Amino acid sequence: MPSSSRRSWKTGVLLALGTTMLWGMLPIGLKALIRYMDPYTITWYRFLSASILLFVILALRQHFFSIFRITGKHAGLLALAAFGLCGNYILYLLGLDRTDPGTAQMVIQISPICLLLGGVLLFKEKFSRRQWSGFGFVLSGLALFFHQRLTEIFTSLSSFTSGILFIIAAALVWAIFGLVQKQLSQFYGSQHIMLVIYTSGAFVFFPFATPNQVENLDGTGIILLTFCCLNTLLAYGGFAEALARMEASRVSAIIALTPLITLGFMSLTTAFYPDLIAFEPLTALSIIGSFTLVTGSIIIVSQ
Repeated sequence: MPSSSRRSWKTGVLLALGTTMLWGMLPIGLKALIRYMDPYTITWYRFLSASILLFVILALRQHFFSIFRITGKHAGLLALAAFGLCGNYILYLLGLDRTDPGTAQMVIQISPICLLLGGVLLFKEKFSRRQWSGFGFVLSGLALFFHQRLTEIFTSLSSFTSGILFIIAAALVWAIFGLVQKQLSQFYGSQHIMLVIYTSGAFVFFPFATPNQVENLDGTGIILLTFCCLNTLLAYGGFAEALARMEASRVSAIIALTPLITLGFMSLTTAFYPDLIAFEPLTALSIIGSFTLVTGSIIIVSQ
């Protein structure tokens, strides 16, 4: 491997690891921020900040984009992609409000599986036996992780169960976003697509948001809001740059470690800031389940 390619590959690994760390910390930050602001206001601030920052970045690079380039068919696809990401953001946060960061990250792992299955159904892509075995690992991992609450999940519509349903819905609409973005990327740059979607999200959630809630934030609340707003743009940017430097399957395999990162940060957070978020200690079976689920995810995304 030439030295330049080796350096590019190492940079890709570091970027993928950085993205994993950011996505691993995000649900903890969001869960803590819900104590200060409602989910709709948080989501509006995240979309607004992402749209403004991305616009500035593209303007500095002189990568201007005219919405008049969008044709009727592509406008419909963009609207569907915006629906998918907007739905993902708010449904995930509503689910997180009713569960905990570890649970949310475990369940949201079905997102790439939904995306792959969508590709199989819509674009006749292949889903190998090896990937089906990974799917079995994921289901087994989820069963082990939730072994203490399986009866509650399947027999009652408790707050915890509704939270899981919200997160499953968030995974499904994210798959819609991913499938549509894949089609749009043939005609427009990914950053331009995201700019339109972020801006659309800011307009969609504005009627439901209470922007002046920011006035009631203390120092911790301001740090949490800033982190959650910057996280999305930085994480997606790192993810895109990692994909430009190494194979998608390798990047996805690193990203699949995100739930373990979340569980690790949750343990650290409760150790140093016990009042910030509630954390239910994991049993041995739950820990085994988390590793089983991550193993399944890596098998699925690694071609």
